[in-house]
Amino acid sequence: MAVSSRNRLFIVIGVILVLALAFAGARFMNVPQAESRAANAWGEVERQYQLRAYLTQDVIDAVRAVNPAQVDLVTALEEKRQQVIRYPFDARAPHRDEQFRAFMATQDALSVELGKVLDLMQLYPERRAQPPISSVLARLAQSEIRIVMARSDYIRAAKTYNRLVTNIPTRWFAGLVEHETVPMIVSFDMSAPAKS
Repeated sequence: MAVSSRNRLFIVIGVILVLALAFAGARFMNVPQAESRAANAWGEVERQYQLRAYLTQDVIDAVRAVNPAQVDLVTALEEKRQQVIRYPFDARAPHRDEQFRAFMATQDALSVELGKVLDLMQLYPERRAQPPISSVLARLAQSEIRIVMARSDYIRAAKTYNRLVTNIPTRWFAGLVEHETVPMIVSFDMSAPAKS
């Protein structure tokens, strides 16, 4: 009788282990999906920033129309725009702090110049209200909103991926399949820690 209860105990333990492994394996299958969602979200962030860079040419034309004497601002806008356009897309940037920071530094430099444009436009309310100028400013505002939304979607997706690759037991399974699972950067704040 003792052998029979002992066998039942081993069967129960075996079933529990199999269920635990099945659960962990099922959770691990979420890792590639989460990584794909985060990578797609990062691609959208890059795309929205690129679209803003192309829109900057219209902003430059608007500055020239409002105040042709703003040669320094136009030159800075053109320079920052070209830097953004030439910056290479890198799907692995969210995994590499230095590349992520370099990408954001390039984008932030253009953001500073675009902020100067908005300050300039406040000085010329009658010209700012003209349809071609107001249209460009409205498209710029829409572009900024799309960037904020893309960044927010990316942060959410990256946090989900990071939870899966840093929490037990999915961390163990991810480590078995891919030796180097690096969490993604989730902060666009240049002064904050990059990963969480």
